[in-house]
Amino acid sequence: MAAVILAGGVGRRLGRPKPLIELHGRPLISYAVEAALKVADEVIIVSGREVSKALRDILPGGVELLEDLEEGYGPLMGLYTGLTAAHRSYALTLPCDSPLLRVEVLRHLLKRVEGFDAAIPRWPNGYLEPLHAAYRVETSLRACRESLMEGRREMRAILRHLNRVLYISTEELRALDPELHTFYNINTPEELERAEEIMAVRNGDPL
Repeated sequence: MAAVILAGGVGRRLGRPKPLIELHGRPLISYAVEAALKVADEVIIVSGREVSKALRDILPGGVELLEDLEEGYGPLMGLYTGLTAAHRSYALTLPCDSPLLRVEVLRHLLKRVEGFDAAIPRWPNGYLEPLHAAYRVETSLRACRESLMEGRREMRAILRHLNRVLYISTEELRALDPELHTFYNINTPEELERAEEIMAVRNGDPL
């Protein structure tokens, strides 16, 4: 299996690009990379030009770093760029700003996607998590290309071009991640502080 980590996000409310934000003494992206390396034998990171040089200095060996094929097209272009470099039949997609990923959830997504074009977590209210999902590389590449040609930039746009999509209830995933922290992402200083608190509890550190 492959994993594509989308390292976009300018982090305006955080003061610097999201992948480089420090959390618990480490760059934010390092948590997604660590989780991906545990479930995939091919890890690809896609970023914009503005942060790629900085990322090269902090990423571990064995991880491929790519720049978006075209700038300004959002996460959909990031996915397309990553999938073009993937050599596996299926790929997990992860955002760089979710530091509380549960490896068990990621393995479950990769297991369930086999035989489908995509496996997408879905909340009870219908909200989808296309950035924390698994995709069949061949069909998703085509879906990305068609969506981009339509001028679409959001990840959900490709779903209309996929024939077999498996929607996995987040309630099913609670058995593997009771608090569903896998889907916790960081956009504000307050969310960063909350992630610090959660990690401190996990590690048994004093708050």
